[in-house]
Amino acid sequence: MDVQVGEMFKVQSSCPLVTVDGYVDPSGGDRFCLGQLSNVHRTAASHRARLHIGRGVQLECRGEGDVWMRCLSDHSVFVQSYYLDREAGRTPGDGVHKIYPGAYIKVGGSLKGKAKPTASAVAPVRSALSSLEIVEGVCSAAGPGVDDLRRLCIVRLSFVKGWGCDYPRQSIKDTPCWMEVHLHRALQLLDQVLHTLPPRELPL
Repeated sequence: MDVQVGEMFKVQSSCPLVTVDGYVDPSGGDRFCLGQLSNVHRTAASHRARLHIGRGVQLECRGEGDVWMRCLSDHSVFVQSYYLDREAGRTPGDGVHKIYPGAYIKVGGSLKGKAKPTASAVAPVRSALSSLEIVEGVCSAAGPGVDDLRRLCIVRLSFVKGWGCDYPRQSIKDTPCWMEVHLHRALQLLDQVLHTLPPRELPL
């Protein structure tokens, strides 16, 4: 729901593949087991959802930040990803994407090439931040501030239960078991881009 359980699980760069599952083995290296996290305030809905996570998902990092996800669970997972929104032609943050069991899909786009703002990136920032494209336009947002740009580098996913306009749960915080993935390489490149902008042009 709306309470963080456990500490942040950090994946080392030496582990390009990491599995998040519902089992109880102590987490470490390339495996994060949600079943071993304790929570005295866990609801019955959260308990039922965790029982259905099973083999969960596998995340794979390629190159300069391409992130692919494979659904290993017998149940669908639901993903919020600005990259997937862009690929589907939707407003960033508008969509929740249902990923079916067995699917293998790219959920985070790389920031290819040298990290520097292009003319198409800086000009819109200079003109009321109508849009910003970061290195070859792989990630984009409409009218962003720094927080909006940071969200380009975050993927949220809910196990078993969906949310959004097609579900009774309007927010991911209303789902019983969800996680947030921070794409550090993408955040590093975004930081480099922001550092090249004059202070007066930085998004607020």
